[in-house]
Amino acid sequence: MKLFDKILWELDSILRQIHEGNVNEFVNGILSSDRIFLTGMGRSGLITRPFAMRLIQLGINSYIAGDDTTPAISDRDLLIAISGSGETNITKHIVSKAKQLGAKVFLLTIHEKSSIGNISDLIVILPDSPQPVLPLRSAFESASHIFLEGVIMMIMERTGVTEQEMMKRHSNLE
Repeated sequence: MKLFDKILWELDSILRQIHEGNVNEFVNGILSSDRIFLTGMGRSGLITRPFAMRLIQLGINSYIAGDDTTPAISDRDLLIAISGSGETNITKHIVSKAKQLGAKVFLLTIHEKSSIGNISDLIVILPDSPQPVLPLRSAFESASHIFLEGVIMMIMERTGVTEQEMMKRHSNLE
């Protein structure tokens, strides 16, 4: 279907522009941190949840900032923020607090120059498509999800964790 071809082209055009060195630094940051915390608002926030779930299935402790059961962050932890604009006020507040407490901060965003980017340790840019197809920057969230799924695959490869091992940590209260 032509519409889906356009959508796939848009996502492909975004994902091909991600700097490979940033991807490796992103994965290394996750693997070298004690725990991973995630934050984002709106659709960006929704993208954090499946990533947190996959990290847990890999055996990596992960938490969503603001959830009632989320513990205190420390200087041995990493906060991953997702903000297309890089200016989302609540996300900026959480990032600032994490930095104050000594945590590392990684940002997924469209804009390299942003308030949140200015205080982040690593910025992964998922740039706007040259010919947007999806409405209201939906391509950013979709590309973020695909990027994070790729990160999970890279962690699996580096750690040797198999899908069978991940299934042992999959929710079984369903």
